[in-house]
Amino acid sequence: MASIRDVAKEAGVAICTVSRLINGTAKVEPETQKKIEAAMKKLDYVPNELARGMFKGRSNSIAMLVPNIQHPWFSSLASEIEKILYEKKYKFMLFSTSDDKQREKECFKLLKSNIVDGIICGTTTSTAKEYQRIDKPMVMLDYMVGNKFPVVVSDHKMGGQLAAREFINSGCRYVIHISGIRTDKNIMSYECHEELDRVLAENGIKSRRVPVQWNDFDFQGYFEMAKCILEEYPDVDGVFAADMPAIVFLKAAFAIGKKIPDDLAIVAYGGTYITNASTTRLTSIHQPYKEIAQEAVRQLMEMIDGPADDEQADGNIILLPVSVEKGDTTK
Repeated sequence: MASIRDVAKEAGVAICTVSRLINGTAKVEPETQKKIEAAMKKLDYVPNELARGMFKGRSNSIAMLVPNIQHPWFSSLASEIEKILYEKKYKFMLFSTSDDKQREKECFKLLKSNIVDGIICGTTTSTAKEYQRIDKPMVMLDYMVGNKFPVVVSDHKMGGQLAAREFINSGCRYVIHISGIRTDKNIMSYECHEELDRVLAENGIKSRRVPVQWNDFDFQGYFEMAKCILEEYPDVDGVFAADMPAIVFLKAAFAIGKKIPDDLAIVAYGGTYITNASTTRLTSIHQPYKEIAQEAVRQLMEMIDGPADDEQADGNIILLPVSVEKGDTTK
């Protein structure tokens, strides 16, 4: 692999002249520029982008942290963000932490250098104080940090209300909903479960929350859990869960002979591609991942390009509306 020294030798110029041209730090005579560019082409020289970024204080790279890239919602969101950044000439780095705090810390330690210009954070295992110590432009996706970083998030309260309405219209009397294990009040996604409980209670419908650490389960693990819950609580006639466990509850319901939606109504929360994976299409509350991607990138670009002023309005919460995508699993 050719080095900058090889390019300088081939072009008959000093190494610092090649460096000035590559980094754009000073003007180079047109004739000299042609010689250097011809040498780079001949030697198939590729500049070290990381080194250039460290020199210029800008890498044109963005990092995203997610708890698990196998999660359909995070994979859909990451894919959309990568497309948007590519159009803006930015490189994309994706870190999947397995919802592990130590792994998240290791990622942030790496990202403290000039390896990236900004971070889109979809993980939630650190504390608000720990996130506030991050000294880079950052956008949160589901966690309120305070007034330092903006949060771009689905309107989870609206999601809980829409899901409750689907169960009410389906005539349900006992709804269970599968949630993660809430370890921090700043995590915003739990608002959908709280709102679901509230609206169902107002309408005289019993509800029960089942906390599950979703990273601990593969598809088969979810299936066994779903089957066990449905057999243990035969009077349950409604299930609310993220896309993947909702699909598994549908499969488990069919396995024990339940009719959908007459015996059991199911509402998925996410509305990603996986809700169409079965011949029985799930009714879902669609979180607008494309719009979230667009807004997260827009907020981050404003922070990167804007003035370094701690008092600028970075800590706003941008709520994006969710919607019902009607399927075959509710009436």
